Amino acid sequence: MFSTSGIAQLVALRGVWLGLAPLFCIASLQAEPLQKIFADWQITCNNLNTCEVRSFPASNGLVMQLTRDAGEDDRPRLSIDYGNRDSGERPGGTLQDNLLLDGKRLKPDLKNWQVTAHHWSTADAIAIEEFLQQVRDADNLQLLYRPQAAISLHGLKAALLLMDEVQGRVKSGSAWVASGAGDVSDLPPPPDVPQISSAPRPPRALSGRESRQLLDYASWHLDNDLCSLDPLRRESQVAPLSDNKALLLVSCEMGAYNLIYLAFEVSRQPPFIARLLTLTLPFVPSGASGRQLELVNAEFDAARGELQTFSKTRGLGDCGVATRWQYDGHQFRLAEYAQQSLCDGWNGSERWPTLWVTQRAEAAAAAAGTVEMLAQGQ
Repeated sequence: MFSTSGIAQLVALRGVWLGLAPLFCIASLQAEPLQKIFADWQITCNNLNTCEVRSFPASNGLVMQLTRDAGEDDRPRLSIDYGNRDSGERPGGTLQDNLLLDGKRLKPDLKNWQVTAHHWSTADAIAIEEFLQQVRDADNLQLLYRPQAAISLHGLKAALLLMDEVQGRVKSGSAWVASGAGDVSDLPPPPDVPQISSAPRPPRALSGRESRQLLDYASWHLDNDLCSLDPLRRESQVAPLSDNKALLLVSCEMGAYNLIYLAFEVSRQPPFIARLLTLTLPFVPSGASGRQLELVNAEFDAARGELQTFSKTRGLGDCGVATRWQYDGHQFRLAEYAQQSLCDGWNGSERWPTLWVTQRAEAAAAAAGTVEMLAQGQ
């Protein structure tokens, strides 16, 4: 945790800056997703260099969050919330009259903010910069009537510095910490969105006979060295991949709230030939030892060709990893990867920060066609 003295904080930030210097050099060339924790803040940056910074723990009810895209069109957003949509209405007075900064009443200029009793948000770049100048060197934000509802500001400045580094803003006028005289128009643009395709057409549905034979094969003929669970305790799912191949998901390990599956590509007609499938990520997640992903709580949507996994760090399901993979007729490609390292009860999996995003090739082609038609119309 950073010291509140100016000298100690400068030394600590200088160390972070030097350690992250290589990121600045490659910011315009590639985007390596990351999720890091600095004291009481988490930062997540995805493969488009879009970054999200959030305070924790949120279990005390008060949370501050910032998001920003890479490039000149950065679409920044800052919010402070006392309670989220899952916690319901919180008791107590408004933030506007009861929010303290280091024990003194905070009185920001809220003319460009959206303000309700317990929620502030703004997408105005000047308002965000003014607010950050007020709070980034302070110790905490706190509710007057509920002192335990507080946001520690330790780590915010280091997280914002990393965001500046990742997005190539260091020494530019748009940096939130490491600002300088550099022109905003010289910022590196965000990387291109990876394109993924689905199979040319949906596969023929499995007949009842095919499903029964494949499920029987999964129960009794798979190598028991691969699956530690007794065959009678395994859960199996079978779905069509193509007109002559099926996807077989077999639960092989069981935890308190997670089932780990193995996936097989199997011929739809006997004699069955099964090939073990592995999911390989296009990056190494923070804290992981490699790119291979376990299929945890896996489900497959045959109509869309989408395979989903959901790994819960604890039973509440507020932290873990959620992924979505698209079958393109030949292989599964990562479509989305979301991760929440902090277990503080703030977000469900549908709102976890993303480390990898993609766009369907069909949607990209349609968007390009619309732009071309508009250009012709002009």
